[in-house]
Amino acid sequence: MSDLPPVHEASQTSSASKQREVRIVTGSRLHFGLLDTVDPFGGVGVMIDRPVTEVVAVTAEQFDYRGPQLARVRTIAERIARFAGLGEQLPACRIEIARSAPTHHGLGSGTQLSMAVAEGICRNLGIRVDSEMLATALAARGKRSAVGVHGYFQGGLIFEASSRPGPLNKIQRRVELPGQWCVAILCPTTQDEAVHGVEEAERFAQLAPADPNLKRELMRIACEDLIPSAAAGDFETWSLAIHHYNRSSGMLFAPIQGGPYNGTNVDALIQWLMDRGVTGVGQSSWGPSVFAWFESTEHAEPIVGRLPDGVELIALARTKNDGRVLEESN
Repeated sequence: MSDLPPVHEASQTSSASKQREVRIVTGSRLHFGLLDTVDPFGGVGVMIDRPVTEVVAVTAEQFDYRGPQLARVRTIAERIARFAGLGEQLPACRIEIARSAPTHHGLGSGTQLSMAVAEGICRNLGIRVDSEMLATALAARGKRSAVGVHGYFQGGLIFEASSRPGPLNKIQRRVELPGQWCVAILCPTTQDEAVHGVEEAERFAQLAPADPNLKRELMRIACEDLIPSAAAGDFETWSLAIHHYNRSSGMLFAPIQGGPYNGTNVDALIQWLMDRGVTGVGQSSWGPSVFAWFESTEHAEPIVGRLPDGVELIALARTKNDGRVLEESN
């Protein structure tokens, strides 16, 4: 992962003539599944262009954020203050979250928001930090999966190595998907309880390491089917491979979620899609978001235009093949 471009050393300023604004726009992350349930995990995921997260950091007299993500944003600000040697004084900037992806939907919203907030504050104050430090120490992301971190900076389909020579898993392979491919993000309106935070950690603690045969099969699907078909733009093979990989990875969690998918509503939605000939379907992360891949929007419209009762369309998205958009102005 490339370092962030060098910037000035840490400073605090409230002068209107030195007011600085940093605006960051990033997408969302679909996670197709891990390779193992124990460190260093590994896995495959992709960045998509929506739902969007947009964060603005503006020079202010003192730290200012007022919104539903106060605990997360303030904790990041406190880490940055310690890192920059500001003591108890929080960074002098105002944080605005103009747009954000829905939380606890399996879309990696926490990582994208945390990365954007951390980078926004650092760049606003002129704090020098490399990308790995930004992710692991300041945003505190990438502990299990680094897909969302790598995707934040680079976009595309990320195959994350199942080895950890440092604090963050490296990219084993990155592929840009064809621009015409699209993915419907669907969600049951009546959801089983979302899995995140402490509960997620507790569930992982209950799991045994992956069966070696299953792990080998996941590696085979990823290396022989999923990645090559993505690189070749072979949609038919890709859609079958992504379903096969996702379902197989989901079996790692079958002891605590009752099958490859987390909840009967998710299972029923995936079956509904498959009954209508959609092959590239699965559950992102713990769900409840379900993804359904289509070769084009024309192929998607007959399905997303006639969804069953109890299912909402969160977004019809495309792969985000580049990293976050960053704008800085004085």
